[in-house]
Amino acid sequence: MDRGSKFHARVGCGAAPELRVENLSVRFADRGKSFTALDIHALEAAPGARLALTGPSGCGKSTLLYVLAGLIRPANGAVRWGGEDIFAMGESARDAWRRRNVGFVFQDFELLPELPALENVLVPATFARFSIGAELRARARSLLDQFGVPARAGPAGFLSRGERQRVALARALLFDPPVLLADEPTASLDAASGAIVIDALARRAREDGRTVIAATHDFALIERMGSRLALEHGRAAAPAEAAP
Repeated sequence: MDRGSKFHARVGCGAAPELRVENLSVRFADRGKSFTALDIHALEAAPGARLALTGPSGCGKSTLLYVLAGLIRPANGAVRWGGEDIFAMGESARDAWRRRNVGFVFQDFELLPELPALENVLVPATFARFSIGAELRARARSLLDQFGVPARAGPAGFLSRGERQRVALARALLFDPPVLLADEPTASLDAASGAIVIDALARRAREDGRTVIAATHDFALIERMGSRLALEHGRAAAPAEAAP
């Protein structure tokens, strides 16, 4: 795909902000040499879009998710959610924006293994509040119940991979964010656990109007997304297409 081309993910509408990426470039250093990890001329996603990022390992899928969440600063370009360039914000303002707007599901879960499921779901609240009220605790329990994980199931380190991924998804949904970003959310899960996660992600976009963007190799998840963007060496590898 020529760098001058534009990818559009126009699927539905809802409470999520519109995404516009312009002239995005991310560079990393390796052994003293700089290389381009991402080179995306334009990317747009309407509120409620379901977008799968596909491509071989190392193609830039995870990097793009981290940039969209404001966790990695690009060398050039703008990432606008709802018309606001998140990299024009100061770091504290961007952190506050992310807490309000983005739920991130990490590939390796990033749970605290010594804490039970409920306390892991509530971890984001500790960064924003002095105390955790009964209402927020009840929401955390409700999310775990929806995903079939007992709130007091023992330390997270003893949970199965499927249970840990569902805890990570519940944590991402704690503040009811309009945007969900998921990095290989079904990697190494069995079919049954993967199906639960896939259904939860797709349903959030379809019923709640959230924007869901997932980096994945999982064809079952790709099928449930509304659109697909294939990446190769940090660039769009093919014209935009609807997910099969």
